[in-house]
Amino acid sequence: MSQLDAQQRYDELVRLCYECVLDESKWPELLGRLVEASERQHGALMMLSKQTETVQISAINTYDSPITEAYNAYYHRLDPGYLFMPQREMGHWYHDFIDYGERAIARSPYYQEFHRAGDLGNISCVKLYENDRAGAYLSLLTSWDKRIGEPHQQQLLQRLTPHLSMAGRIAEQLQNQELDLAKRDLLLGQQATPLWLLDESGQVVFCNRAAEQLMMQKGFALYARCGQLHSTQQDSRLKALIQTASGRNGPRRAGWLQLNGSPEQSLLVTPVPAEATFNTQLQQPLVLLALVGQHPPTQLLAELFQLSPAEQRLAELLGKGHSPEQCCALLGVSINTVRTQLRALFRKTRTQRQSELVSLIGRLGR
Repeated sequence: MSQLDAQQRYDELVRLCYECVLDESKWPELLGRLVEASERQHGALMMLSKQTETVQISAINTYDSPITEAYNAYYHRLDPGYLFMPQREMGHWYHDFIDYGERAIARSPYYQEFHRAGDLGNISCVKLYENDRAGAYLSLLTSWDKRIGEPHQQQLLQRLTPHLSMAGRIAEQLQNQELDLAKRDLLLGQQATPLWLLDESGQVVFCNRAAEQLMMQKGFALYARCGQLHSTQQDSRLKALIQTASGRNGPRRAGWLQLNGSPEQSLLVTPVPAEATFNTQLQQPLVLLALVGQHPPTQLLAELFQLSPAEQRLAELLGKGHSPEQCCALLGVSINTVRTQLRALFRKTRTQRQSELVSLIGRLGR
């Protein structure tokens, strides 16, 4: 192969690496091209589960199904590669004939039973990513009677390794983000309270089913236009509250909006802490709107403001009109403890005075 052809093959494989990040269906194509370029016979993505401490062949492989089924059902327990790969750094290839040794291979039941029967030879494997839950490895195999390819083929794999590892890590991070977003949607979607999540410009990031149903009702005070939330009667006031809660006009503060002049329909507009469960992946200033004509459950309150159980109990008592001194007696703690928890409540809810805190949390915690 000419130097120009070799460079074109390398460029094509690099392009495929990053296409896999955006399109999971490209992984089989990349795997097949790697098998061809390295003159191997087989290839697979291997998934390690740290919970079950097992390595399995994923759906992305070039094996016949009996080989995959036999490995996943039984032979993964005998695979000596599992002794080497979890400890290996990302980007460092494991070659069984070098790291495990030809003498050990000749004595291994895994090789002599499983590999020989399936016409599987030597393994080259590289770690794509690893976290506290799982790991992913790219494995390439020769046939039983063939050795590893030529030096230039090994060099090609080595040049591609940083791109393979980067594609694996990005794909894993995107997958985790999708899972966390799904958890956020599930958490908020299950609430009976109508909820909206907005970014600092007022763009709707998420709204639950209860909010969607309300906005479909004729005459409801809120509606979405071009992805942004508006109010039919108090749009400028709503925008100001969103800007205040997002921190565009200074410290992030919560506020209230009375809808349609009804005291039973109050809209809470409050900052979302970065550490809230449904905001840990987005990591941007978000604003939560909650329609509290029917008070949302205390669980949502605690989740929204990341309250400890003790802080939650104090907030509920303050919301019922008890003074800090009365809270001491009811909770069986000292006044210093109450004052410490009160300061924590001010910080977490971004309020400055007890009256603000009572207005904010008292109405939510009842």
